Amino acid sequence: MSLFISIFIGGGIGALTRYILIEQINKSFVSSFPYGTLTVNVIGAFLIGLAWSYFAAKINISDNLKMFITIGFLGGFTTFSSFNVDIFELIQNGSILISILYIIGTFALTVGAFFLGMSLLRIA
Repeated sequence: MSLFISIFIGGGIGALTRYILIEQINKSFVSSFPYGTLTVNVIGAFLIGLAWSYFAAKINISDNLKMFITIGFLGGFTTFSSFNVDIFELIQNGSILISILYIIGTFALTVGAFFLGMSLLRIA
């Protein structure tokens, strides 16, 4: 039961952090491009890569803390639901090319950030 509570609390904190960060970033740009969601997903992918590499090194850490960080916080922090809404809004506003660039850019940047995060701890 404590594992579920760890994931639940981490997810809530991650989702709230995501919301606040997306709002702050989007206020900084006068554009229909969803910079906030893209930034959050790239940061989240990088942090998941770091965590994956850290935990793979057989670091002695409790399962509750691993699940709190990865599935809870980082799962709540990153989002494909906001990503999908952003794509829908771009398409609805007639920004087809921008929506395609957003899809490709998000995929490339998040995969790259994940591998960068994994690689950093392997080097250190």
